[in-house]
Amino acid sequence: MHTRLTRILLSLALVIAASPLLVTPAQAAPFQLSYIRLDRMTTSTAGNVLVVIRPATAQTEASVRVTMPAGFTVAATPTVTTTNLPSGVTALPGTLSAAGAGQVVTISGVTDLIVGTSYGVNIATGITNHASAGQYTASIETRTSVPATIDTSSNAIRVIASDQIAITAVVPPTFSFSLSGNTDTFTADLDPAAVRSTSGQTVSVGTNAPRGWIAWVRSANAALSSTASGESIATAGTIDGAPSTLTAGTSGYVLDADLTTSGSGGGSVTIDAEYNGTTTSQGGTLSTNFQPFASRNGKTTGDVITLLGRAAISSVVAAAPDYTDTWTVVGAAVF
Repeated sequence: MHTRLTRILLSLALVIAASPLLVTPAQAAPFQLSYIRLDRMTTSTAGNVLVVIRPATAQTEASVRVTMPAGFTVAATPTVTTTNLPSGVTALPGTLSAAGAGQVVTISGVTDLIVGTSYGVNIATGITNHASAGQYTASIETRTSVPATIDTSSNAIRVIASDQIAITAVVPPTFSFSLSGNTDTFTADLDPAAVRSTSGQTVSVGTNAPRGWIAWVRSANAALSSTASGESIATAGTIDGAPSTLTAGTSGYVLDADLTTSGSGGGSVTIDAEYNGTTTSQGGTLSTNFQPFASRNGKTTGDVITLLGRAAISSVVAAAPDYTDTWTVVGAAVF
């Protein structure tokens, strides 16, 4: 009798064990990878929330559910996007829509995910950070249409007092000004039959001044003077905003300024009308006081002005090897 009862009980146990109705349901698996990035971590600040998951379980997903910690504000109608995802992250597939309830954002319309692929979605609007700095725990789930949880994770997120670093910099004012040389001479001896010119020296100017620069010249003698002969070849004309024209056989001495290079930048270079000779016989009247000969009304990487002396003599100018003058050439950046 006992043997028969034992056999009946063993048979029932085998039937029960084999019954599919009594199989323990599968438990949700952790994601292979997951993270939540708050694009703004500052307290009480609303911003994009990036959610990245890598599924571990091969089931048909229908939605993703993100549960934010208590103290975070979740709007009833958050929005989602799949743009500007990190490198190596695939856009969460499907025709996505989102709804908020309590602390939960449910992203619906998700199509099947591939195990081992990283997917990302932005909760672009609808989440505002906790008012207090600290560490909080959020969770992510993928769900079937039943719904039933497929994969899940808990994620630590951090809220801080301020998530920005203000960068400051100083660009100092700059001004470069240089002469190509400090001596110049006429290319041939002065001759009553011709107007002669010097070889020329250049003035190079650069500045980040928004209003550009001005350059001035001053003559030591307003003439080419000789100690040996005691005579001078005086400057021609008057400072009247127009160049003077020298004539062979008539004594005169002038300065001509020519634009050689206009550097890149703002504005443009202007040669002062007094010194803007248009022929090899023209130039402006020299003065023992500073006179502007060129300017620019904007920033520049490098302007170059060539300064040339021009002279003519009458046939009675005394011979001497030491006719000379000195130009003082200066400039200023205009900020």
